[in-house]
Amino acid sequence: VGPILDRHGPRMVSFWGIFFLSVGLGAMTFVTHLWQLYLFFGVGRMIAVGVLSLATAVSVSNWFVRFRGRAMGITKIGERLGSALLPMLVQFVILALGWRLAWGALGAVVFLTSGIPALLFLRHRPEDMGLLPDGALPASEIRGAADPSTKEKVADVSGDDSEPVWTRAQATRTKAFWVLTLLYSLIPFGQAGINFHLYPFLTDQGLSETTAVLILSTFAAFGMAGSAIWGTLTERFRIQNLLAINIAGNGLIFLLLYWAVQFKFGGDSGTGIIFFLAALHGIFHGGRNPMLPVIWADFFGRRSLGSISGLANPFYFTANAIGPIFAGLCFDLLGNYAFPFYFFVAVFIVSGVITLRMRPPKYSAKAAVG
Repeated sequence: VGPILDRHGPRMVSFWGIFFLSVGLGAMTFVTHLWQLYLFFGVGRMIAVGVLSLATAVSVSNWFVRFRGRAMGITKIGERLGSALLPMLVQFVILALGWRLAWGALGAVVFLTSGIPALLFLRHRPEDMGLLPDGALPASEIRGAADPSTKEKVADVSGDDSEPVWTRAQATRTKAFWVLTLLYSLIPFGQAGINFHLYPFLTDQGLSETTAVLILSTFAAFGMAGSAIWGTLTERFRIQNLLAINIAGNGLIFLLLYWAVQFKFGGDSGTGIIFFLAALHGIFHGGRNPMLPVIWADFFGRRSLGSISGLANPFYFTANAIGPIFAGLCFDLLGNYAFPFYFFVAVFIVSGVITLRMRPPKYSAKAAVG
């Protein structure tokens, strides 16, 4: 999908991706065998995660440069809002009409709220419409402008030689590409392993199901705030430093959360510290989501972003699948989550150190032409 996004933009890719996702969701209405579940839900999930997530990241990166982190953070807030609101809608329909019609309703809602707007409003790059990223004005329009605020809108990049123009072949020959790909394997391995097993860990430690759900809801709610906070910070600070602090800090915060639950900090009834740490965990976790796609665009530019970052996605999704399986196997063998959770914390800290030492690829227009 990456090369198609680079050549033709996200409009039709997103529309058809959402269309087939909606069809898969709607087809769940007619499921009677297990293989049908795997086909309809599995293919739909693959499209949603593999195609639409890349299309969204590339689209935002193409339209924003100076405010890329902020825009990506707002986008991730939208994703989390959907994750929070749609289950409630589906549950309401299930209670009223049953689970089969709920799948059909979900497919219709996804298509109407996402597919149609994608077809109507998405465009490839602002330059295709005579515009510049971030709403900046061309230099020719601001020369001699009397209003100082107008002069501030001139583009810092976009259309000049300051933005790198890497091809996929050139990017794969850089150390930075493979370091980012390594991080794209390590981070989701630990992230998914923790997320999938946090609820059973909480209930295994004696917390009620209601309390466990509230803790996860706190984590998700503060994740939305984290997306906006960390995304905006990328406009002020070096993104490698921010990402390193975020990754390593998230590992340490989760370690404290694990200890607070495992060793009952604050006594048997003292869950306040657990909710506090869950909120911090959400802020750091949510903040990482916009920074990862931003760093690809900052390192390799917009021209071949889909092709370049898309190469790392198979590593990301493979690690995302292995992490929960690893934690589950460890629990089955050892009877607790101590080893996998400590291992995930170590993965986060190592990833933070790697990120801190990472450097952008050295780009020169002469080398690119050669």
